Amino acid sequence: MKRLTTVVAIAVFAGLAALPRPAGADIRFGVKAGGNMARPTGLDGQDPVATLKTKTGFTGGVFVALDLGRTVSVQWEALYTMKGAVYVAADDAFTDKLYADYIEVPLLLKVRIPLPVVQPFVFAGPTVGFKLQEKLESNGEDVPLTQALLKNSDYGTVLGAGLNLGPNFMADLRYSLGMQKVAYAFQGEVPSDLKNGVWSASVGVFF
Repeated sequence: MKRLTTVVAIAVFAGLAALPRPAGADIRFGVKAGGNMARPTGLDGQDPVATLKTKTGFTGGVFVALDLGRTVSVQWEALYTMKGAVYVAADDAFTDKLYADYIEVPLLLKVRIPLPVVQPFVFAGPTVGFKLQEKLESNGEDVPLTQALLKNSDYGTVLGAGLNLGPNFMADLRYSLGMQKVAYAFQGEVPSDLKNGVWSASVGVFF
């Protein structure tokens, strides 16, 4: 699966680079990196003796921005992103951590205010994700998995805002809302509506 998603990401970006450029449009490439705060939806209130907590992780990857004018652009991204969940007992008897790493490919429509130096922008669009690996820990010890806990793919919506800092730098804050129930099972039970939910902050460089 990991090899397949890598090949898919390379093929997508190679195809985008080969697309004809509309008159007056400008294509730019870049890299970005930052941090995640993952807290899935659908688990709150299901266990009276434990609480769902936020799990931090890394996100980073490459992007292609197609400027369609002074205010509008379309941006494709291929990101490695760490999601998952942390479940803590009320009496601290156990802490379960679910690690879930994905390749995520958002397609974003961005609208910016064309100021001379610092340009605020907002963006939104769909995203698809492909699971690379998953791991479950309880009190710091690996829990052997006899079957997959999470589905191999995911999809959702991305909403966010940020700043272009001069011609070569940017920063953004976004929320990725999963729209698919991603869990097969969690500690032997099937949650009714477990979906990924991730806040991300990142900085990027245009080339």
